[in-house]
Amino acid sequence: MSKKSIYGKAKNTFYKVAEHSLNRIWDYKLEGYNEIDFVKQGGGNYILGENEIFFIKTRNEEIGDYLEHIINTSACNFITKSTLKDLATIYVFDRINDKIHLYIQRIMPTARIEKTYLSFNPDIKLAHIENKVNVVIYNYTHLYWNQETQKIYFTKFSDLEKVFPAFTIYYRDATKEDVKNFKDATKYPFLQVRITDFESLPKTKLKTIAMIVDELEKVKVKENFEEYKQYALKYKQSFVKNNKFEISDAKDIDHLADIVFRKFYTTEAGEEERRKVNSFRTLKSENE
Repeated sequence: MSKKSIYGKAKNTFYKVAEHSLNRIWDYKLEGYNEIDFVKQGGGNYILGENEIFFIKTRNEEIGDYLEHIINTSACNFITKSTLKDLATIYVFDRINDKIHLYIQRIMPTARIEKTYLSFNPDIKLAHIENKVNVVIYNYTHLYWNQETQKIYFTKFSDLEKVFPAFTIYYRDATKEDVKNFKDATKYPFLQVRITDFESLPKTKLKTIAMIVDELEKVKVKENFEEYKQYALKYKQSFVKNNKFEISDAKDIDHLADIVFRKFYTTEAGEEERRKVNSFRTLKSENE
């Protein structure tokens, strides 16, 4: 099997790390997964099922210096012992029909091992003491970018934002401006927000608020409210009160996200059942 060039990034500098077939070491290609649109599914509110993977649509510029150093590999330095221990990622790439397919593995701190070893040296017929830096390579791809489809794939958003900070806009904490807009009855007259202490909310709920606000900014809210309401009532969402969505606690924030991102559906095959995306459980009537 032919060797592949393995590259890496350490402290904002790119390196050529090694050449190896990677056979039985890192099966880097991601195949056979069901694709889940991270943005449309409400981001962090969706729990991946078996054989599912997130994707986000991309632009070349969001891949940034990785793409630049793929186009111009000669700009990569050769790795040294001192820089090996600072590797944050290793990556390989393929060119298919003049389009880049990039596969990235993050190097976690626990994968960097620096120890002093005692090993036998046959040349001097004695043991040799040497300080070595080892980096563990796992059979796992954290990120895959397909330039042809302009999609980047991942299972954990934390991996994506660590490697490509440009994508943090898709899963960010709510700012003071977001919270202000969320509570603004003039801006969103269909929301009755009764939460007063937003600082005590879990971080995940602040991220959910940010995503809701971002989504509502994209649509004509007044025209969509009736659609949101009918959708909510169809699926027995009890937080619709007095023609408004009443947000009294963290659970109601999740309810609103379920509606805004259309996370409920009715099965068509066999007996009709109402389900929530990714839970695959029948929703009980409020009277049950």
